[in-house]
Amino acid sequence: MSGLRIFAVFVIFVGASLAWMVLGGSIEIRTNDAGSTGYEMVDGLWGGPQVQQAPRFAAGKKIMPIGSSDITAEFKLDQRRKGLLWYATYAVDFDAEYGVTNDDETPAAVRMTMDFPDPSGVYDGFVVRVDGRDVPVRYDGGSAIAEFEVPAGSTARVQTGYRTQGLDEWRYSATRGVGVVDDFTLTMTTDFEQIDFPADAVSPSGKERTGDGWELEWSYESLVSGRPVGLTMPKPLNPGPVASRISFFAPVSLLFYFAAMLLVTATRRVSIHPMNFGFLAAGFFAFHLLFAYLVDRIDIWVAFGIASAVSVGLCIGYLRLAVSDKRTLAEAAIGQLIFLVLFSFSFFFEGFTGLAITIGAVLTLAYFMWRTGRVNWDDVFARSAQEKLERRLAAIE
Repeated sequence: MSGLRIFAVFVIFVGASLAWMVLGGSIEIRTNDAGSTGYEMVDGLWGGPQVQQAPRFAAGKKIMPIGSSDITAEFKLDQRRKGLLWYATYAVDFDAEYGVTNDDETPAAVRMTMDFPDPSGVYDGFVVRVDGRDVPVRYDGGSAIAEFEVPAGSTARVQTGYRTQGLDEWRYSATRGVGVVDDFTLTMTTDFEQIDFPADAVSPSGKERTGDGWELEWSYESLVSGRPVGLTMPKPLNPGPVASRISFFAPVSLLFYFAAMLLVTATRRVSIHPMNFGFLAAGFFAFHLLFAYLVDRIDIWVAFGIASAVSVGLCIGYLRLAVSDKRTLAEAAIGQLIFLVLFSFSFFFEGFTGLAITIGAVLTLAYFMWRTGRVNWDDVFARSAQEKLERRLAAIE
């Protein structure tokens, strides 16, 4: 291929790259717009991140410490999707039993104050029982208040709990600031396998697989800490960010493909006009355009499959008309599967994309070094010059 044709291919590559930048930017705008409104909608309908503080117990002005805590929290994942983003919504069944000891020689009138995670949230089945007996509860803003008597020298077993819904994560804070936590046990059960913990939270002291989920336990005899116990809910792959990253990195994919096509056609003496490269670039762009506008309507995997099939069908169908050499057509098809489909598929695995691209680039380099190692490039470029001269003479005649 002459220098002028290579320059024309380069211009096509630059134009396609600009188109991908515009497409990637538009996807990001759609994602951000959907993210801000979608989060507010999900938060309003389902509830936000939950932080449950330990209740406070007081007898008059005296703060009564919690002598023991036995807590269970059962989580059921119910992920919701709004536009280009998924939200990790969940339902939690919270149940706790606290031991409160009256060390005085006279009965104590104890006041329990429990702050709910969200004052505007919905808490079903909330109850306070003292030694198995229901006690009246009144509500003040986002807090529940219960009053009961603890005999002198006795320990009251105070049970409470509720069912509610939340978003993204759940935390339990046993202290306000750094404090001592005695005889503490918290057990979480999940119906999902993928678990994670907030960066500032305490890791579980034990965990065990239970069918489709986990049983996580935090158990301490005496702990000095100001850090909460927490769980982060898993999210499915978010279509918007994946689609934008694939679009922004598409020029790399096309660059590899064009380089491969130039090498293949040069060594096989197959002539491909820059216009052919332009249509191939358009076929590549069709993949990203279709994928970008399908992912907010259908499942991301289905969208990827449809976009891949359409793009490969367009390019291979076009090359069958433009190129008569079957081996060149086969290598072009393999190249598109590698540089477009597999390259884009690597973005589904966060943290491994760079490694996948690097491995693909090295393997591609190895293949073409092996493929062209015995090629006499002087003959190749001489043939190109001779063919160019013959075409000029034919035009003159």
